[in-house]
Amino acid sequence: MVFELQIVFVRYAKSVAKAIRKRLTRQESRLETRTRLLDSAAQLFARGGYEGASVDLIAENAGYSKGAFYSNFESKEAIFLELLDIHKRREIEALSQLLARDVSGAELVSLIRNTQSEGASDFDFGLLSAEFQLQACRDKTFAKIYGKLHRTHIETMAGLVTNLFARLERVPPSDPKNLAEIIMGLTTGLSLQRTSMQGSPRRGLVTEAILLVLRLDLIEGDQ
Repeated sequence: MVFELQIVFVRYAKSVAKAIRKRLTRQESRLETRTRLLDSAAQLFARGGYEGASVDLIAENAGYSKGAFYSNFESKEAIFLELLDIHKRREIEALSQLLARDVSGAELVSLIRNTQSEGASDFDFGLLSAEFQLQACRDKTFAKIYGKLHRTHIETMAGLVTNLFARLERVPPSDPKNLAEIIMGLTTGLSLQRTSMQGSPRRGLVTEAILLVLRLDLIEGDQ
């Protein structure tokens, strides 16, 4: 009797382990599907605009069915907004990590300059950022959702600007929210200009423009 119970327990344990592995595999598969759909949408939105990228095209370009798209996103608008949110959160997280570094003010500004100059995300996102704003002009419903997300990003960026000047023991040249709006506008405008003019202006100009606006362009010489 005891031996039979042991066999039952072992079989049960194996079935549970198998179910867990299967569940994890499904989760990983879903994540991969979602990531590929987001990559596909980013490519198509940047290439043909919001109207030029249908759900069918996004799914086909990613190698999935239309059903797979709707299993992950409610609509084309939903994936469009998620792309914006992901990009902005990455930017903010990168700056947050820099501000957490235990370095001098001059070294901090130098790190920000070098990190932003080497990165390609600002320029790669130029056309897509413009598309977000154009779609907000066309669609009032989209504009409300986009506006709410934009305000959240502005407030977060304003907090980072405040923290930056606190670290540098300086007074911001303007209200942090105004500075955050200018930073985002500069990033989108210069990124779009680079994309449309095939490499001009040079990489790193976005960061230089932002440091000029914040009046931090000469701080690296104050060591």
